[in-house]
Amino acid sequence: MKKRSFILGVGCGLLFGVGMVIGTIVGISTMATPNASTAGFEIDGKVLQAAAGDSSDKFAIATGKISDTAEGVFMLDGLTGDLQCLVPYTRKGSFGGIFTTNVFADLNIVATKTPRFIMVTGEANFSGNTRPGNCIVYVVDASTGNYAAYGVPWNRQMETTGLPQQGQLIGLKAGSARNIKIRQ
Repeated sequence: MKKRSFILGVGCGLLFGVGMVIGTIVGISTMATPNASTAGFEIDGKVLQAAAGDSSDKFAIATGKISDTAEGVFMLDGLTGDLQCLVPYTRKGSFGGIFTTNVFADLNIVATKTPRFIMVTGEANFSGNTRPGNCIVYVVDASTGNYAAYGVPWNRQMETTGLPQQGQLIGLKAGSARNIKIRQ
């Protein structure tokens, strides 16, 4: 009985080991021929994209996809309320776009108060002839619960031709995420 259990255990272990080796070989061969036009992983013909963000008490930063070939970095200064988006032109190897706004008015920030910002980005597909970039940046003041969303006035033709572009971020929506007003 013990001998049969031992043989069964060794057999299962070998089978598991062979499966791991095959999985590793398949994984390495898949990674050896990446799609040169994308930086992400592909599932069912769709490229997975990732956005990143981080914040401190004085500064917040996040990235988001602006177009098929451009990613923007959003930086929010917690002391001044200045939000800017820098967009590199990957074909030129330099920054081609800069867009700015100040979030204090949209978030109803009182000059004597210290806001605590949270910032993330999301992907959007706007329609129409003149449409913003494919990214929305969301800013929340965690002290009040007030939020604002902004779009990037991206010109795809200027990107294609390598012309620099700049302007104001587009205010899309502002409001309060809290149902109850806090008394002051």
